[in-house]
Amino acid sequence: MPILNTKLPRYNSAGEAARREQMRNADLDRIEKNKKFPTFFVKQYGFRPYFSGHDVINIKGPLCPRYLTKERQCLAELSGEIISTKAHCEVCDGNFDMPHNFEDFRRLAHKAYQGYLNSQTQLITLDIPFEAIKAESEDETRKIKIVWSQKDGRNQAIIYLIRKDKTGAKSHIFADLDREEIRYDSSDIPPGEILAKIKTEFKTKNINIEFK
Repeated sequence: MPILNTKLPRYNSAGEAARREQMRNADLDRIEKNKKFPTFFVKQYGFRPYFSGHDVINIKGPLCPRYLTKERQCLAELSGEIISTKAHCEVCDGNFDMPHNFEDFRRLAHKAYQGYLNSQTQLITLDIPFEAIKAESEDETRKIKIVWSQKDGRNQAIIYLIRKDKTGAKSHIFADLDREEIRYDSSDIPPGEILAKIKTEFKTKNINIEFK
């Protein structure tokens, strides 16, 4: 008759305590991170981002839009069926007919928040060659170079005006094609020391600058 080994594995209390402490610290860290998230509004209803257990950003809401006082909104999380536009606030007893059902509204709010996060990052344009030289010319005293560039996702041309002397002093002018405006760097020599005037023709307006 075979003999069964019925010896139970030893319980590692120290390892279990360490695991629980690690989970507790992770929860506390997540709570602190969630405190930093702002409440934002989409179509007059509030939403609040939060980190889930796997540090994935989820959206809590919609939140009650009713004002309890002149200065303070309720902002309690609304209750209702996930596929319904009818919502109820258990705190202020308000009833609301939302523009979207709960599921679609949270999805829209998540996209809106992602759009906000994207807007806070540096914007670059990849469909144009960055800093591609478009034109160059020079004579005995000066050199001009036009460079195609972008800033914060906007297209612009940079016109460099360079003196051909020992100083090599330069001035560069920015022609913002999307905003249709002209500006220049105040840290360089003023364009008026090299040019008499600037005339620019954009799609919807013309700019004329005369230097005296």
